[in-house]
Amino acid sequence: MEKLSLQTENLDLVPPAADDIDAIFAACQDPETQSWVPIPVPYLREHAIEYATTHTDKTWSEDTEYTWTIRSAGTLAGVVGLYRVGNGSADLGFWMDPAFRGQGLLTEACNAVLDFSLAPAPAGLGLARIGWNAYAGNFGSARVAQKLGFHFEGIARLGAALRGELRNDWAGSLLADDDRTVQPWSILA
Repeated sequence: MEKLSLQTENLDLVPPAADDIDAIFAACQDPETQSWVPIPVPYLREHAIEYATTHTDKTWSEDTEYTWTIRSAGTLAGVVGLYRVGNGSADLGFWMDPAFRGQGLLTEACNAVLDFSLAPAPAGLGLARIGWNAYAGNFGSARVAQKLGFHFEGIARLGAALRGELRNDWAGSLLADDDRTVQPWSILA
């Protein structure tokens, strides 16, 4: 697929590019991001260069991953993407720069990606299922997924690894015909 941008009332969602290297590098220095997102630690400038150029170009062209920077008033606020795309499904992943957390921007960005993902072709990808996973304890990610209408599916005990350490993994999903209203989640009760 050719790279494409999405827009919301308050945000521009634009595929990562060379202009984003410095902002991505700075945002990925955040200890909270490093605790929950499987990025290299230490996160070096060369990682940002590879991600914003080679990696993004390759995954878009191979239709395996579609990522967008979240831009608020022209400033990089975070990243949202569809990962493991194939066979009618994908996984939603995201992170926010600390300066932009708690403003509802991530939910707005994710809704735009979900609208595009679930819309029938040619307007969208026509996916049947979107998955969500987070390391157990990532309540911020869980609250966003819950607001988006994801159904909590459970906990995979030691089901994910982060830098060689096994962790419990939370899982949820959203189907194309789900109503996308806030769902009750036992872990957020």
